[in-house]
Amino acid sequence: MSKDQSKRDSAVALLRNPRSSSNAFEVAVERLGSSIKMGVFAPGEQLPTERELSEIMSVSRTTIREAIRVLTVQGKLEVRRGRTGGTFVSTSFKAPSAKQQQAEVQARGTAFLEILEYRLIVEPGIAELAAERADEEMRKQVSDLARNGAEFEDDFRNYRALDTEFHFLLAKATGVDRLSAILGDIHSELSDLMALIPHSVDACRHSSEQHLRIARAIAAGKPEAARKAMKEHVEATASLLKGLLG
Repeated sequence: MSKDQSKRDSAVALLRNPRSSSNAFEVAVERLGSSIKMGVFAPGEQLPTERELSEIMSVSRTTIREAIRVLTVQGKLEVRRGRTGGTFVSTSFKAPSAKQQQAEVQARGTAFLEILEYRLIVEPGIAELAAERADEEMRKQVSDLARNGAEFEDDFRNYRALDTEFHFLLAKATGVDRLSAILGDIHSELSDLMALIPHSVDACRHSSEQHLRIARAIAAGKPEAARKAMKEHVEATASLLKGLLG
């Protein structure tokens, strides 16, 4: 699997909406906005076409078009016309300050604490199942992505994007499509929390070390070791976020 394909897989998993919802427009705005905040789509990068987004998110093109319009007005996206046109992540969008983000997160504190607990149940199980089921090629992809992430510890935006790709690749390695959708729910809801984490080379290095331990356990076909390593990783991230929330 190429690097571009791995990134596309994580984007699709994050954008996909597994639940039928009467709030299709709101969900579309949330998923697209989260994908930008999490670095899945970088500044200046082109989004999939309206048709592709409609298919991925199981909503109408009209809904996608309106979600794009709202995010464009907000300054997160820009629409370019012409032969090389399309919808792009704005390079001039100014993210909310850490203080503004923290106030928003604290206003929804209970829900976020619940999603952290939910993640602690789900992601170690994904790692365990990946270690049981991943074939040789998938184990190599997991190992390569973990090593690749370690090379970007001083580039926080790219590191966050690779971090997201790593977690979605593990879900794909289980062979259970539903788990990628569930993981998309979790990471979409966590995007505001993750935006609170300041750039810290030490924090990235620690996360990389944990990713490498998870990857080694999966490569060795050791489910229990993979579960334990992921549990430690999720708990460390939760502790960091709770500390930042005060």
